[in-house]
Amino acid sequence: MDAEPDEPEQPDEPEQPKQPEHSGHPDEPDEPEQPHDSAHRTLTPEERDRLRDLTAALQRIAMPKVDFQVPKIVDASVFAKMAADAARLRSFALPESTLQRLAALAAHQSRIVDAMKPMLDMQSAWMRQFAFINSDFFKTHAATQAQFAKLSADLTRTINFGLSDSVAKMANQFAAQQSAWIKTLAPTLERLRDSFYPPNLRGIEDLEFAEVEKVVLADSIALYGVPRQAVAQAILRAGGAAERREILGRRWKVISADCREAVDGLESQAVAPYVPFALAVLDALDLGHTTAAQALAGTLIDSLLTAYFGKDRYKYTPDKKGKRTTEAYDEFTVRQFVAFAPMWQTYQQFWVDDGDKVPTTFSRNATAHTVSRRQFNRRNTVQALLFATSLLCFFEEQASPQEGRLTRNRDGGQAGQL
Repeated sequence: MDAEPDEPEQPDEPEQPKQPEHSGHPDEPDEPEQPHDSAHRTLTPEERDRLRDLTAALQRIAMPKVDFQVPKIVDASVFAKMAADAARLRSFALPESTLQRLAALAAHQSRIVDAMKPMLDMQSAWMRQFAFINSDFFKTHAATQAQFAKLSADLTRTINFGLSDSVAKMANQFAAQQSAWIKTLAPTLERLRDSFYPPNLRGIEDLEFAEVEKVVLADSIALYGVPRQAVAQAILRAGGAAERREILGRRWKVISADCREAVDGLESQAVAPYVPFALAVLDALDLGHTTAAQALAGTLIDSLLTAYFGKDRYKYTPDKKGKRTTEAYDEFTVRQFVAFAPMWQTYQQFWVDDGDKVPTTFSRNATAHTVSRRQFNRRNTVQALLFATSLLCFFEEQASPQEGRLTRNRDGGQAGQL
């Protein structure tokens, strides 16, 4: 039963996945302050509300949808996306200087747009008089600040918009100040992005938190630290759960190699007792003993989560009555969420005595309490291996070198011993 051909595998039997229920969620300085990015702290509820307000403000800031638009040196949607991801979960550490700068940027852009609106509203009449001017020129972002400043000054001198000179000056200040802001904000926001995701996900272009959430929470495919970026991106951008599982079956050797490299690199005392068992899972899988590999991987996952959460683990898994939701996951930081979210589907209720149908995706309970080809197969073994290795990678990062233990929360809460 253990040996299986490399590919192709038989498709999983169709099964409706259990969809989790998941609940989600700035004083204004005149000038941006110099950042103190080392001073990270967990946001208070009030500060989280400020961040949500800022997200909404940035998303609202846009020039009117007309042919003539003042070039925007900075696209506010970049900041809106960053702020939205930051506000996604309740526990998030953010530099105060970043909050202040984002708030200042939002307020400044809003003032500029309001001040220039009369000029933009006159565009249709102006365009009838000067049809020879190609409006596409004005929409390009390639014009330099100097060119834009000269253009604004020339138009203001030669055409009577019925506006004061202060509008043109304000437009020039707008372009110059946005350019200055982006120079100071960009490094901070880049480091902030790095703090969201593990290294194997950081280089994926235009990665949305919703994409990650769907894979790790709904599909229970772990992505923390493994697999390599190319495989992780393929899983994230796949057309659905069936295509993602097909990738697990087709690229199992690459995923196994990535997991072995990650496990070989573990050094902390916190995870040392678990490394031999992770290697045993890998050895069994690589030799074709998938049933043995999956059984051991399931036990390893159970041991790691129990060591970290203790008796509190029940808060993060479904209950028999089906009333518990994933609301407790909102406490996690983004990284914690990526690491632990596969737990929700992995621990779906399964009771042999009740005649429950054996699930086709990896289930810790089905792996422990029944034997069936619906449950024991290479795709599920790879799914379990990814989860176990992801947990080890996360625990390695969180381990205290002095004490050899894991810290439950960034704010100094209860520590889970390993």
